[in-house]
Amino acid sequence: MLLIIAHHHDAEALWLYRTLKEDGVYPVLLLMPEALGIDYSISLHLNNNSSNQLAIFFYTPEVRVEGDQVKYAINRLSYIDPLVWRRADLIEKAYATNEINAFFPALIHSLSCPVSNRIYNGALYGEGGFASKWAENFHRHGVSVDSLATDIPEKIFEKLKGTPTEHVYRLMYFGGEIISPPMQEPLKNHSDLTECILINGGTETLEFILLKRKDGNAELLHVSKTPALSVYGELFKKALFQQLNKSLYDYTYGNTKRDTLAVTR
Repeated sequence: MLLIIAHHHDAEALWLYRTLKEDGVYPVLLLMPEALGIDYSISLHLNNNSSNQLAIFFYTPEVRVEGDQVKYAINRLSYIDPLVWRRADLIEKAYATNEINAFFPALIHSLSCPVSNRIYNGALYGEGGFASKWAENFHRHGVSVDSLATDIPEKIFEKLKGTPTEHVYRLMYFGGEIISPPMQEPLKNHSDLTECILINGGTETLEFILLKRKDGNAELLHVSKTPALSVYGELFKKALFQQLNKSLYDYTYGNTKRDTLAVTR
């Protein structure tokens, strides 16, 4: 079973969920933190032997999913705003916000299966200087970095809106490989870009948005842990199936509770 953990406003996560449901190759669940207590509830226990026992109860239809049924998880969470507490007293809302933002990182850490992006210091972007780290990596590989690369997302997206589509270049790093959108032509410094990403990507899932300069090279504008999955379409789906099959068949992949039976397709 594949578990997608994402916000209710994440259109790319919804695209992936619907696409996989229509394919019917793997069972898939979509878990939105904003719907906790409305669409589902969660039981998470820490046992005496330090193992975790996770169960998710969906209300309509009534379904119970055990943690060891999840064979791969895609995590796209950032800060969680508990919508059902929006009209509550400020103290109660603050308490609920702190609790839910602590609970979901604990839930993700409890999963014994591979996870596309783990939680660091309590959040998806919890490690300090995420954008700065990648700006420095690209600089070391001789790749230019836009001055907005470490700025707030609003300024970055404002620049993107004013940039012609043909000057926007994307790369996704997933499962230790680099995926380009279909029909995207490599730029002059493509090898420098890919070398930098492959050396520094580790186990994370990342998307790099770059701008094409007049000299034919690309410079980094933005790096994200929540890629625009639909842009890569079938290429991403194929890479995802490869990762899922690897987690099912490879007993050294990090899941100590893996079943011996695997989906054959």
